[in-house]
Amino acid sequence: MTTRFGLATVALAVAVLTGCGDLSADEVEDLATTFARADDDPGTRCELLASTTLAAVQQDGPCDDVLAELPLGSGDVTAIEVWGEEAQVKLSDDTLFLTRTSDGWRVSAAACTPQGADLPYDCDVEAS
Repeated sequence: MTTRFGLATVALAVAVLTGCGDLSADEVEDLATTFARADDDPGTRCELLASTTLAAVQQDGPCDDVLAELPLGSGDVTAIEVWGEEAQVKLSDDTLFLTRTSDGWRVSAAACTPQGADLPYDCDVEAS
């Protein structure tokens, strides 16, 4: 009896975790695609930023104006990695970092370029 419960519990946990992982990756891809395709609509991109990132951007001026001047990517999604409440999305011309908030996934950093193996990315848009 204990063994059956243990196996059933493990199977349920795997099913739930697997399902959640797929759902998160789909949600992350949807948000990243919307962000990338809004290359002519900085207002939409501002709405997709995490609150701390939006606050940091607005220190330099109105969000729409600041984002319009930055080299944000608009390419296709080429890779997604989700680690719990954080995600990285590689576009064909940019790398985005996303965080899960109470409002769903939001972009926490954009216009990011790698600085080398095991070094943090340098991002033009990020929370301070």
